[in-house]
Amino acid sequence: MKHLFVINPRSFPVKAVQGKVLGEIQDCFASLPGEEYSIHISHYPRHAISLIRNWINEFRADETVRVYAVGGDGILFDCVNSIVGLPNVQLAVVPYGTSNDFVRAFGEGKKDLFRDIRLQAVSGAVPTDIIYCGNIYALNFCTVGMESDAIMNAMDLYNHIAPHIRKYRKLNALIYSVLFYVGGTKAVFSKKNHKQYYSVKIDGEDFSGYYGTINIANGPCYGGNLISVPTAKPDDGVLDTVFFRSTSSLRAAALITPYTHGKFQKFPNDFVLKQLKIIDIHSAEPLLVDLDGEVFFDTSLHVEIIPAAVNIVAPGGIGYARRADING
Repeated sequence: MKHLFVINPRSFPVKAVQGKVLGEIQDCFASLPGEEYSIHISHYPRHAISLIRNWINEFRADETVRVYAVGGDGILFDCVNSIVGLPNVQLAVVPYGTSNDFVRAFGEGKKDLFRDIRLQAVSGAVPTDIIYCGNIYALNFCTVGMESDAIMNAMDLYNHIAPHIRKYRKLNALIYSVLFYVGGTKAVFSKKNHKQYYSVKIDGEDFSGYYGTINIANGPCYGGNLISVPTAKPDDGVLDTVFFRSTSSLRAAALITPYTHGKFQKFPNDFVLKQLKIIDIHSAEPLLVDLDGEVFFDTSLHVEIIPAAVNIVAPGGIGYARRADING
């Protein structure tokens, strides 16, 4: 097996931590004779895509390659979009970023397992579904409307203060989470988020209407400590999609906390959960879309699940955890 480590240096504001990880990689493969490894640094968004594809092209198609995304969900997004469709390529997640939400699909408190380089190098991989959206791929979620606005607001606020707090990891994580509530509050008091009509088709069935937000989830978690769609599981072949019906700003504000903590099924008049494989969304007004943290605008969106499209390393043989049953 060939091993490629792709490191996002922005995930390591304290250089000593990055140095420690590099040392762990070297120690690991010193004890695994015959295993080849390489380390590459990603210097800007999407840089990893060319790094990975150029590196993989050097090997035979029948050689197994394991790519390690070392950093946060941003570098993981790049790595996913690098390897989809490539045979014999596996993906390992080594979480060191501000946001490491996808690995939480395996359950809470597992971060140290994913940071164990040797365990990652010798463990097997599990087939994992991915989201396909307009020639872009994502592992975790695709949101439309108020929720995307909330995430964009939170990230704008965070990016202004991040340089000052990033090296304080616990404070950084706390502020990152708090800003999701601040961004959400701003979003729910925006009138445009409550009056947008969406033409929606779910697996060919019409489901059009006015919605404040549409959350198309492959994984259950986001926001550092939030679990918005606890029924989602990245290997069940479906996307768990929550529709938040349009309501007043005050009602929406009151529902932020229960929704982001996975309690939406307690409010059947406000939320609808649909499990689906394909969803098409159209709107006369631009759609604000967030795909695993990547924000863009469009008036038409086609999203579908691609079952078992990538193989994710499961350190120690752990599996994905379903947080809640679809029936509540």
